[in-house]
Amino acid sequence: MSDDTVFVCTADDCDEGPWEGSHDAMAHCAEHPDHGYTGRPRKETDDVIPATATRKRDNRNLQHKGHPKGALAQDD
Repeated sequence: MSDDTVFVCTADDCDEGPWEGSHDAMAHCAEHPDHGYTGRPRKETDDVIPATATRKRDNRNLQHKGHPKGALAQDD
């Protein structure tokens, strides 16, 4: 993701955003079924909302070789 891109809600009567992080735009639009978001150049927008911190997730295959601990298993 480029630092030159911000995210805005595309719903007609919505004045939320623009957001620095796509996850913030996604969270807003998930609460409103008829909303969506898209990227815009930062230079076209004012007062950008800073991105919230996200946690790093372990997205490895959790069913690795059928072990209950998945990819975290040490001796499979």
